[in-house]
Amino acid sequence: MDGSSDSADAPPTTATRAPAPAKEGAWALVELQRRLGVRWEKISRARDKTEEIVATLRAELRGLEDPNCSVIVTGSLGRGEADEGSDCDWFLLVDGPSDPQHARLAREIGTKIRSVVSKDVGPTGTFGEIVASHDLVHRIAGSDDTNKNLTRRMLLLAESRALSNDVVRERVIRNVLARYLYDRPVSNKRKPGRYDPIPYFLLNDVVRYWRTVASDYASKMWERTYHGWGIRNIKLRFSRKMLFVWGLLAAFSGRLFDDGALAEASSEDEFLLRLLELIRSQTDVPPLELLARAALAEGVRDETITQIFSNYDEFLGALADPDTRRHLETVPFDDGGTDSVYEGLRQPSWLFRSGINDLFFKEHPLLPELILKFVVF
Repeated sequence: MDGSSDSADAPPTTATRAPAPAKEGAWALVELQRRLGVRWEKISRARDKTEEIVATLRAELRGLEDPNCSVIVTGSLGRGEADEGSDCDWFLLVDGPSDPQHARLAREIGTKIRSVVSKDVGPTGTFGEIVASHDLVHRIAGSDDTNKNLTRRMLLLAESRALSNDVVRERVIRNVLARYLYDRPVSNKRKPGRYDPIPYFLLNDVVRYWRTVASDYASKMWERTYHGWGIRNIKLRFSRKMLFVWGLLAAFSGRLFDDGALAEASSEDEFLLRLLELIRSQTDVPPLELLARAALAEGVRDETITQIFSNYDEFLGALADPDTRRHLETVPFDDGGTDSVYEGLRQPSWLFRSGINDLFFKEHPLLPELILKFVVF
């Protein structure tokens, strides 16, 4: 663990920032439901359950604070998609001097969390541990960036919430984004007004992470002799894919969500700072809500919106049902092609993917060009 805070790596916080989003919360999901005259009950129920669990966890963790630490949850709690059967993927994020007391603190936190959410974290070692900000900020790409480190960094950006000391979470996120944005292929300092809003380094890592998730699924199935393959496969088709969707939308924030603040930047440094803050603001938006904001764009058909969100709603409802979840966790791999429960979710996953494809490749006024130009080649 590094012996000093990584806050010095961030750009100066006293400079002009991009303005905060005009609306917060799940306003886009609410607007889509109003427009279509529907209600996605399972999405709403999962969001309410998440808030209930998060509030209980925060109450349990009172008195276990450290000014240099933040308890971070990801997974369904981070996305706002939790149910009674959800686990709690957490880690203790440290952004400051190494302290032997952090190990004791992490053990006490783990005990408190298990008193609220009894289901254990996964066996990979990604969660339930101390995570140093140094690794997340400085070990990006290259031989020192392990799959575990990449996963933690991407989940911190895409689906994290702080149970304590949110200022630490935000500080580390800003430092991670500073690495992505300030390590750029070409400087435009000599071309005022021609600043590029596409963070290539971040975008490439988003794509790398999605491919890593897909490859790791196959690897884990081999290592675990297909134990639990069903639920992991369904999650890969829905919630894991949502992380990729979030990453693409966040990386394209400068083209999708800018309110004009980027054009007002008087220098490249100010432009990058404004772009950083614009992308950082998306780290407070759950993936499903960010997708809803993109789906509100002119030209996106109601049929496409329905296809995306109604099928995701069905997915969340299935996971919230104990019998369905248990069945997916135990269905034999060789029964996959004939199992009615698994097949009953695979069909909605195809419809969900088809809707995403229509949004990204056909109907959105900006995304088809961005995907073709910056993701394909």
